[in-house]
Amino acid sequence: MTIHDTTIDVQHLGRKGFVAVEVLATSAGPVLLDTGPGSTLDTLKAGLADLGIGVGDLHAILLSHIHFDHAGATGLLLAENPRITVYVHEIGAVHLIDPTRLVASATRIFGDNMDRLWGKFLPVPAAAVRDLRGGERLTIGGRHFDVAYTPGHAVHHLSFYDPANGTAYVGDTGGIRVPALPTRVPVTPSPDFNLEQWLGSIGTILAWKPSRLFSTHFGYATDPASQLEELRRGLHQWSELVGQLLSAGSSDQTCADQFNKIVMGWLGERAPADAVKEFAEFSDFRANFYGIARYWKMKTAPPR
Repeated sequence: MTIHDTTIDVQHLGRKGFVAVEVLATSAGPVLLDTGPGSTLDTLKAGLADLGIGVGDLHAILLSHIHFDHAGATGLLLAENPRITVYVHEIGAVHLIDPTRLVASATRIFGDNMDRLWGKFLPVPAAAVRDLRGGERLTIGGRHFDVAYTPGHAVHHLSFYDPANGTAYVGDTGGIRVPALPTRVPVTPSPDFNLEQWLGSIGTILAWKPSRLFSTHFGYATDPASQLEELRRGLHQWSELVGQLLSAGSSDQTCADQFNKIVMGWLGERAPADAVKEFAEFSDFRANFYGIARYWKMKTAPPR
């Protein structure tokens, strides 16, 4: 059966329009751009079935980075089809092959909610993993994808560009812009947020001169320059806000609460209250505060 590039909404926690998996059609077989978390595997498989394909038909997976909402189902898919090749940044590859530390760290954060939120994160066989650093050109089933290292959100983040259709697949480096809240905002959790690196990554993406962006959260945008400029402003504004809150000398918890209140108010001027509430449940603004706060503290720490 002939398929075309298709976006599958994996409906994380039943929410529509928050986590996307893109199915890329190639002559070698379907390729997934990110996988969604393990908790949404059944929804992903149902979406594949709607296209007339299954896990056994998948040829490869391109991972933007290894956070659970982007890569969580990878090991589960390989358990069903060990022929899949997984392309991932070399830093992330280590944790795909042995996710012990990654899962332990997430469990400390999410506790009893781990399974409900993310499901199982199984190891990926080392033989299936292809390490990338950025700068490569991948040729898969007649399609070409340029690879760029795009840190700032995560140190293991990659973006992919298809020169044939002008699409840049930007993971979280492009921020979040969901249908329910059509404003592009950063996502800045610990421990990897770095403002300068992220701004540089935006420049890397713009250098491709893409005609559209694909973001895992969520879908396509056909005005890349304005979208990324909106994100750039948000990164500066959030970083400056956190710096101001920290300089006041309050506890981190107090600062996080203030940051959450200010961002919620800002979003409330741009979208209905129910949309803002749903978005806040998906993107934890207090967690975003702590990511930026860590960045500032690392910058001001004396050299060892």
